[in-house]
Amino acid sequence: MSNKVFVGLLAVLIVGGIGFFAIIQKSKPKEPVIGVKHASLGGTHIARGQSHPAYNSDPPSSGWHYSDSGAPTPWGVYTRQVQDEVFLHNEEHGGILITYNPALLPTDQLKKLQALFAPPYADATFSPSKAIVTPRPKDIHAIELAAWTYTLNLDSYNQATLEKFYLQHVGQSPEPTAGPTNTPINEAARR
Repeated sequence: MSNKVFVGLLAVLIVGGIGFFAIIQKSKPKEPVIGVKHASLGGTHIARGQSHPAYNSDPPSSGWHYSDSGAPTPWGVYTRQVQDEVFLHNEEHGGILITYNPALLPTDQLKKLQALFAPPYADATFSPSKAIVTPRPKDIHAIELAAWTYTLNLDSYNQATLEKFYLQHVGQSPEPTAGPTNTPINEAARR
């Protein structure tokens, strides 16, 4: 067999293999995006305490938020409530918000939630770097999640769903590479 024929056959096999791989990838069904999609209200920065129109989701998933020395806030697990207008700046930077109602979430599930999102992470294969966990007593579900233009409500702790929502939505925002760049805090560990 001549070199030209060999090179030609090799080229056909390579192109055919690439085409076959592309067809297989396109035929795989995409995993459905979890959460409820909301229209974007933009990302207007407002002064602390300034009034603004109502949000179109609860917790907020876009809209008016603070932009000062306290917003965005460091990523991490909080035992005190983080204001909507503060955490929205973190969402604009590609982060995920996980709120919980302390009256609806049993203590054992709260500990699991905190351990999942704070170092040292409870799941060695999951180390979320852009998340805020905060109590929010007005929540009507035990756990409520928000990302830029998406929300999801849970009536109990579900690790697989929490991880899936985080992985699908982290970085999906107007400013995904913006800060804060500090090490995640864990207020719950200080207690």
